[in-house]
Amino acid sequence: MKKFLSSLVMTVLLSSCAVEKEKLTENIGKYVPPNIDNTNFKNSTISNKNFDETWNSLIDFVNDSFLKIENLEKYSGLLTLSFGAKEAEKFIDCGDFEYTLFFTGEDFKGSYIDYAKSGLLAVLEAKMNINIEKIDNESTKISINTNYRYSTQHALGYYDPKLNQTYSFESGGYQTIDVINPIKGSIPTRTCKSTNFAENAIFNVIK
Repeated sequence: MKKFLSSLVMTVLLSSCAVEKEKLTENIGKYVPPNIDNTNFKNSTISNKNFDETWNSLIDFVNDSFLKIENLEKYSGLLTLSFGAKEAEKFIDCGDFEYTLFFTGEDFKGSYIDYAKSGLLAVLEAKMNINIEKIDNESTKISINTNYRYSTQHALGYYDPKLNQTYSFESGGYQTIDVINPIKGSIPTRTCKSTNFAENAIFNVIK
């Protein structure tokens, strides 16, 4: 009986060592893409305010927000804004990511955006085009379309444009791309989509 128990203990120990050894001989990870089934974003709405009230409310909000004015033409109801240099996680969702690096033992578990921010030198650039159209003296139509551009690099100590990758999509949309050298255990694609945070912030102001 003692010999049997000793053999059992040794087997368990050897198995544990084998698993640990396997973990320490390769990088491993996991990627979970964002949910892309709820893309029911509507890019226009009707405000119960006249044109001037709508325009003034919008400009007041923009001047005190994360948005930057690139161009405005009140006479034609056009407004172009930019955002995204900070807090990309508010405006886009790229899923969740985790990994373990065998040569350092480093672990990461969190959003793919948090990983890409430091590990891939990621940058978000978003341009929002707003069109404000008078319907009558008491109502106005507001339409929004945003172009998202999320760029990543592989930080290898030097710059190589061949390693750059870009996600491009519009309000309510997403893009899936094949990534360069995906970590073992993860799928070979990554997906980024709009959260519609910026668009909804505008719509909430002009209601």
